[in-house]
Amino acid sequence: MTIGISHSGQAQSSAHTLLYVFSPSKQERRYQIQMDTLTDRQLALSGHDVVVAEVFEHERGHIGADEIRIESGGGLRREYHISPGQFKVVLVGKDSAVKLCAESCVSCEEVFMRIENEPSQAF
Repeated sequence: MTIGISHSGQAQSSAHTLLYVFSPSKQERRYQIQMDTLTDRQLALSGHDVVVAEVFEHERGHIGADEIRIESGGGLRREYHISPGQFKVVLVGKDSAVKLCAESCVSCEEVFMRIENEPSQAF
């Protein structure tokens, strides 16, 4: 499924923490290293309710299993002040607050540490 998202609404209504990986393209080396790291720990990420979103400059990205339209990716890049050609990882909590912002690859342990004290949402 292809989706167009407004991040603010998506995060506020989500029971998930969102880990955005912004990259110029899938060929960017830091992106490849980051995704290898995350793929190796996918089960642990899921157990912590973390959904990975891949956002590119000129191609469709993904949030979990859903595609992100290029236009929506551009909106996310503007929202988080991602410059053209820039790689950045942004962790957004269930409360829509930015928990981590890095211009290099991050470990899953760093992600888990940042979300440990995040309040759980009641349903």
